[in-house]
Amino acid sequence: MIEVDEYIRRKSAWWMVLSLILVGMLLLGCSAQKGPTGEPTSPTGQGTGSTDYPARDPGKPLVWNERGTVTVTNDAAYTIQVQGQDGNPLFSLEMRKGTVIEPRVDFTVETIEVDVPEDLSAQYVAVGQLALQVHVVGETGYGFSLRPALKIHFTDQEIQAAKQNGASLDVVKGNLVVLYKEQRSPKWVPQTSVSLDEAAKALTVSNVAGAGAWKLVARKAQ
Repeated sequence: MIEVDEYIRRKSAWWMVLSLILVGMLLLGCSAQKGPTGEPTSPTGQGTGSTDYPARDPGKPLVWNERGTVTVTNDAAYTIQVQGQDGNPLFSLEMRKGTVIEPRVDFTVETIEVDVPEDLSAQYVAVGQLALQVHVVGETGYGFSLRPALKIHFTDQEIQAAKQNGASLDVVKGNLVVLYKEQRSPKWVPQTSVSLDEAAKALTVSNVAGAGAWKLVARKAQ
């Protein structure tokens, strides 16, 4: 009778150990299917996404009224581009290899319509209505290490409209500025360290800081 009881105890202990191993394997399998934000990873390799910001291939442009989540890694270079309905580029965010701090980072990308903030309206006039907004998903820092370059494209029509609204654009060079709003801040600040390619009608901000939103404006005529 003692031998039977001992056998039962050993068998019960063995089944308990086996159950714990199976539970551990299930938990490990679930965690392996999660991205860094806890969202399920995409089987297409495009990374995480959501209903509002579906996963997008970072190598394929978005149209101005689209938004999505792009996943970039620090072992590759990327150009995240937003185009107009005519296929011409509106914004290009050029990210060199090693730009992001983490092994992989998810960004939401979209264009937003914003006016010049009231506290800056005495100094600047909007050039176009759109701004590019790039936010780090589950942001815990700036998301960038080596700073990417942002190229903002504009049209002659937008320049003329800004002039009619009081912009000092008889000479374009030196009068275009980019307003920047950091992801964690409600305040827009001017970035004047820019370079202009008048022939290509593009302005490049070479010291883009962190994640946030960028809007092209012009100095007001004094």
